Amino acid sequence: MGKSKLFGCTVAMFLLLLGSVGQSYADSTSKLIDILIKKGVLTHQEAMQIEQEARQQEKPAVAATPAAQPAMAARNEAARQGSPVLSTSNIELGYKKGAYLKTTDGRFSVKLNVGLEPYYTFDYNESGSNSTTFRIRRARVYLKGNVAFPWLKYGTQITLEGDSHDPNNSIIRDAYLEDTYLKWLQPKVGQYKLPFDREFLDSGFDLELVERSIASSEFSLQRDIGLQVGGELLNSHLNYAVGVFNGSGGNRLNVNTDYMYVGRVVWMPFDKLGYSQSAVDNPEKPRLAIGVGLAYMPGLEPGEREDLAGKLGSTSIVPVQSDVFQAVADVGFAYKRLYTEGGFYFRNINPDSSTLAPHGSQNAYGLYLQGGWFFIPKRFEVAARYSFVDPDNPVKVSDNKINEGTIGANYYFYGHRLKAQADYTYRVTEGVPSDIHEHIFESALVMMF
Repeated sequence: MGKSKLFGCTVAMFLLLLGSVGQSYADSTSKLIDILIKKGVLTHQEAMQIEQEARQQEKPAVAATPAAQPAMAARNEAARQGSPVLSTSNIELGYKKGAYLKTTDGRFSVKLNVGLEPYYTFDYNESGSNSTTFRIRRARVYLKGNVAFPWLKYGTQITLEGDSHDPNNSIIRDAYLEDTYLKWLQPKVGQYKLPFDREFLDSGFDLELVERSIASSEFSLQRDIGLQVGGELLNSHLNYAVGVFNGSGGNRLNVNTDYMYVGRVVWMPFDKLGYSQSAVDNPEKPRLAIGVGLAYMPGLEPGEREDLAGKLGSTSIVPVQSDVFQAVADVGFAYKRLYTEGGFYFRNINPDSSTLAPHGSQNAYGLYLQGGWFFIPKRFEVAARYSFVDPDNPVKVSDNKINEGTIGANYYFYGHRLKAQADYTYRVTEGVPSDIHEHIFESALVMMF
């Protein structure tokens, strides 16, 4: 092939490839090839051969767009598994059990979760006083992360559903800082759940039945503001937490010079069992946690524990300034399809004055035992619970013994993060002249993302 033909072939090939970019280029390329043929630079056979070679080289460029689809699919799968979907030299954004934003050096992070629980209940009282309602049982926003150092953690929880007294009132449930630099010594300051009983420490979105037991409702101390020190010992088989708190409940100042002292110790001889009910992850190794909690409230004032603080804020239970002591022993166990949990509560209220509390020092007791079994692993579970409360108090008001039995079924669409629950409870409250019998139906749809 001569130099003129070589030049012509090169020009024709270039124009054909360029012509693949758009239709206008393709039209001009065809005209130029016709001119080269007329001038004798190219033969018809050479022109056809050049067009064929150009089309072969064009194919990889055209195929580049479909080839990007598997890469995009892989990227979406990585995001679903918790890998970052956006990463720059300084910031990473993604989703892993919550949406997160963090700096790549690990010094700052924030993780967002939103929980929602629409709820329905029908309470049939054999005495004739019935009730039924829809409500938003829980609507929560969580923000957690670290600041300045990977080991300096923070956490907040906001209640959007308000409370029973003012549904329009948003409440700060948690707001704390925690130093996790040492595994065995971790100070924590702010407002949060008190380290007392297992059932209340279990997340409200991770319950095996729609509601906690009447024993937990009666004896749990719920939340307060203060300082605690906790950690893990003996290769994480022993956990502990001890603290001093205002004693007035959540979002409240101390009303006197007395504080509340709370401590909890948990022994886990096998795999670690966290504060989440149900064997929804079908653990292949047994998990066992045996815990003991103690609380002492010297000089507790009537009505002092008002918000997010349990039953001790009632003046029917604490009628005058009193020293209050509580204790709990509890256990949790999970293995394959089985989960079981139980606890025994004790409380002593010792009034400073017997004038307004004629019955003097009184003891109260509570108990709950529950268990669940997955008939379809990770999907369908049936659970049952028995609970008992003897809430004696110094004035013998609202101290009737209560027994209840509950059965329920759960369907887990995506673990505790999306599940449907339905329960039936039969409750008997001792009374005069006759006992009160209640039949309670509850259902809830639980979502956490």
